[in-house]
Amino acid sequence: MKVCAVTTWPPHRDGVALYSAQLFKQIARLMDVSVVANISNRQLLSEPWEEDAGEVLRCWRRGLWHPICISSSVLKTEAHVVHLQHGWLLYGGFISSILFPFLLCFLRLNRKPCVVTMHTVIARNAQLYSNPLVNFLARTAVLMVSRLIVKVSDRVIVHNPLMRTALQTGYALQRETRKIVVIPHGVSRASEHPGIPTEGKEPVLLLLGFVREGKGIEHVVRAFERLCECSSQAKLLIVGDFHPHDRAGYIESLRRLFSSNVPRNTWFTGFVDETRLDRLVWTSDILVLPSTEGCFIETSGALARVADYGKPIVCSRVPKFEGELQNGADCIMVAPGDPEAMAHAFMAIMQDTRFAQHLGAHLKEKFRNRSWGFVASQHFELYRSILQNRSSSQ
Repeated sequence: MKVCAVTTWPPHRDGVALYSAQLFKQIARLMDVSVVANISNRQLLSEPWEEDAGEVLRCWRRGLWHPICISSSVLKTEAHVVHLQHGWLLYGGFISSILFPFLLCFLRLNRKPCVVTMHTVIARNAQLYSNPLVNFLARTAVLMVSRLIVKVSDRVIVHNPLMRTALQTGYALQRETRKIVVIPHGVSRASEHPGIPTEGKEPVLLLLGFVREGKGIEHVVRAFERLCECSSQAKLLIVGDFHPHDRAGYIESLRRLFSSNVPRNTWFTGFVDETRLDRLVWTSDILVLPSTEGCFIETSGALARVADYGKPIVCSRVPKFEGELQNGADCIMVAPGDPEAMAHAFMAIMQDTRFAQHLGAHLKEKFRNRSWGFVASQHFELYRSILQNRSSSQ
């Protein structure tokens, strides 16, 4: 059995590329894999990436022509199942997003079973643009594309039940319930603890992931300023850099905020390699995962990267985290864009060691059965069931 994965791929750095590299590396241990990937720009990655997930065919760029390049390459792989990753703007701008269902239809006409992982479900009442007419047109396009993806695909994978419910109810897809399958985002296993002493050291807050305007990192900076009024030795580490599909303007404005308002004990590291990231997570006391995007129902790659370390998390009360976490049990959730509430959450964790340990332990336990190997086996079983159903119906 052979699967063809259609996705962005390292050294291109976006959430889907990093997710796919982890996933299909594990799937390649169970079956043959061909990856139909984007043409890379190595300037987007700060460290080398070993491509060990089977055959990687780099043939398409983001833009209007991606369906032609992808479909011809997929057919050449002679795969039994095609697994496409879908993210809004993953394959290009607005028009390119509308073309994705046509790619699916072409593959289905060639009798290729298609599985689509939808990494983001947009809420039906989303306010995507300030202009009412533009917002209406955008929401209509999102509705049509989302419904077509589910109806044309053999199966659609989402990462949590909240995403499935949003598709079923928000997009009137109750009749397609059997097609929508929940397979969680894979979780990276924690590295061995380096044994660094923690007594007497300054508290360290770690914010990791892409530095995007929708995260509201400026609110974390203001919350940290309030924290420093009570704990002057605290440190804030921001580990990450701009997303390749974004403009760089936000990160420059954030740097200006650093230079004017933030204490010297704030550090912006950019992207770091996996070994250094492990060490930074182990030496941190609080992990900070902010967001202001209430209309995107998805899961967090940054959360999946660090959940197994058993560290307390402060995150925003948005669907990205509400679909995975429970406030007060395995995290502290605060309203998006509320520096005051976030500062209080930092203090609550720093002043109560037992509470911090409770949050971290529950978080680790919740994500215990989500290793990349286990998630890969769920995909393998899904592919096999699709092929078995096809053969029995013929």
